[in-house]
Amino acid sequence: MSRLTRRLIKQEDEIVISVIRKTLWSWFWPIVLVVILINLPFFLIYPLFQFGVWGMAGFLAILIFALSFLFRIYTSYYYTALLITNKRLIDVEQHGLFAKTASTILYGKIEDVNYKSKGLMNSIFRVGDIYITTAGNKRTATKLESVKYPSEVVEKIIQQSEYYLSDKQKTSNSKAIKLLKRIKRKVGERKFNELISD
Repeated sequence: MSRLTRRLIKQEDEIVISVIRKTLWSWFWPIVLVVILINLPFFLIYPLFQFGVWGMAGFLAILIFALSFLFRIYTSYYYTALLITNKRLIDVEQHGLFAKTASTILYGKIEDVNYKSKGLMNSIFRVGDIYITTAGNKRTATKLESVKYPSEVVEKIIQQSEYYLSDKQKTSNSKAIKLLKRIKRKVGERKFNELISD
């Protein structure tokens, strides 16, 4: 179990089916900026070191800033995900280093799941946005941006939702049968048959 799932999954009978993250393609420009920032102090090493202690301090400051920016990108990538479990969907978003939101989407509340892929690059790399609409007091839509193979993810969500609802129906039918058997035993077969024939 990963760090992300350990923090969110507390029930022992809940199993993580899949963890869906944004594609690395959506982080292209921040990664390019980090690569430039990491290489910049090494590119400027000679002029910086001519300034002595201040030059070394500038070198370290740029390098520390670049590495902290890289760490921020990594945490945002790793902790922003959709967890598909056998009981629910969990949408987690990391905002910076210290802010995180997590929301639960129950399978019984899902009204619609679809995706949209727009643009040449998204079509080539098979990347799209997934939309999950839920019913309730107010209709809400969850958007997952830049997901790889969105059609397969939508299919996985629908399939898991059907499994969950089917299993729940079987469980409630089984409970109803057990209850009827108990009533039949308590009141007797003749009285029970009279009750159900009315």
